[in-house]
Amino acid sequence: MRIGLFGGSFNPIHSGHLGIAERAVRDRCLDLLYFIPAKVNPFKVGASGTDVAGGLPDDVRWDLVTRVCALNPKFRPWDIDLKRADGPSYAIDTVRAARILHPGAELFWLIGEDNVADLPRWKDWDTLQTLVQFVAFPRTPESSTEIRRRLVAGESIADLVPPCVAARLTKENVHVSPIHR
Repeated sequence: MRIGLFGGSFNPIHSGHLGIAERAVRDRCLDLLYFIPAKVNPFKVGASGTDVAGGLPDDVRWDLVTRVCALNPKFRPWDIDLKRADGPSYAIDTVRAARILHPGAELFWLIGEDNVADLPRWKDWDTLQTLVQFVAFPRTPESSTEIRRRLVAGESIADLVPPCVAARLTKENVHVSPIHR
């Protein structure tokens, strides 16, 4: 079995994420692809221990990921990082859990090309690279920051997110917290 792991803030999930996921399933012949929203990205933690990116509450990010996963039978939402105690979400912990859930499976972790240089800084990097294969994808023009900016400004996000995400964020008037600087 070939399993993809796609971790990230998904703050919010957008069409670029969806395109990467569909390409990974196709190009890597994945049987399943888990979308794993991070509780707190370890590279975006402020002095208070919280995510400095601002944005959407965890329950909304989870709901959006779940909606996107309904678009493809190979997509699965996985809330393992959201259910962890407060503090950063580390890939090593998620990969170890995936190994238990799918013993013997080949695991692939999807990342943006811009994150490749930082991989040696990831927690337990030496062990992590023996447990999972990293697959880098080019960054897409979509930006979660731009989506949040548009939401706050009352502008359309239809060109940046799948319709199910746009409907949830615009019709239900979801509160977006400001970006912390």
